[in-house]
Amino acid sequence: MKKPMKRYLLLIAGVLMLGFVTSCKEEGPHKDDIVKFSAVINSSPTVPKSTSSAQGTGVFEYNKNTMELKYNINFQNITPTSVTLNAANPSWAAGGIIQTLADKPAGQVSGTYKLANTEQQTQLILGMMYINIPTELYPFGEIRGQVIADKFEE
Repeated sequence: MKKPMKRYLLLIAGVLMLGFVTSCKEEGPHKDDIVKFSAVINSSPTVPKSTSSAQGTGVFEYNKNTMELKYNINFQNITPTSVTLNAANPSWAAGGIIQTLADKPAGQVSGTYKLANTEQQTQLILGMMYINIPTELYPFGEIRGQVIADKFEE
């Protein structure tokens, strides 16, 4: 093949590649200001282990601009001493309390917590934060649920 033909084919290939790259539309939760999270709260991930039949759910919305985490947590079959937001690395381990969301709540906790810094934001996005619900019988947590980003749907 002659050099002009090779150059022409390379030019066409380059134009096609440029077309493919520019037609890709970047979407996803990293592009949105509000990121949604959820938590399934039960005894299976507790550390140390609990055998409670209590359970709950958590729904969260994180605003990346204001660094505010709105939460709505429901639970049943449990009389908690508190509801706390904790962080652990690795995520399955027991971690320290970031914020007590409620003391001696009954059935539901909702509100807003402003994350203190980008380290907490990173912990949230990486799934290292969890909701912990301790009781008198289980002071380290009777039920717990990891705060995980919801799947992004286009």
